[in-house]
Amino acid sequence: MSNLKNFLLWPGLALMAVFLVFSIGSGAAQAQNIGVVDLKKAVDESKAGKAANNKLQAKYESLKKSLDNRQKELEKKEKDLRSQASTLNQDALEKRGNDLANDVRTFREQAQKATDEMQKAMTDAMSPLFTKAEQAAARLASERGFSMVMDVKEGGVVFFQSAIDITADITKALDR
Repeated sequence: MSNLKNFLLWPGLALMAVFLVFSIGSGAAQAQNIGVVDLKKAVDESKAGKAANNKLQAKYESLKKSLDNRQKELEKKEKDLRSQASTLNQDALEKRGNDLANDVRTFREQAQKATDEMQKAMTDAMSPLFTKAEQAAARLASERGFSMVMDVKEGGVVFFQSAIDITADITKALDR
């Protein structure tokens, strides 16, 4: 009889333990307040972000215009060389071909330099804004009792209630 009692007691205890673990787990999950933010959107929509993006766009257009003009010059130079190839002697043709190849190589180096310059300008302009946005998110999380704030663009967030989205608040904080 004693064995039968123990046999019946263990499943009941196991079931209670499972129930207890799940009820504690769900209580802990409810105590976690989580906020979400789209940092890129917050920065891009802020006054400083718009100004930085406008400045970067102007720089890009200037660099692009310069490179486009140089590319057209090289294309014209190549077209002229092709059209004159039959009238030039071998030495002149070879010299102009080498000159064109050097010009193309220089152009590629200039294009790479412009790309690097744009990347540096973007980093210099946007990094401080993202740092401020992250600081604002930390401050808002503390004020609102959030245990965590997740960036929706960094993955992992599939759905969230708009009530926990602090993107607009971050934009306002950046505009102050």
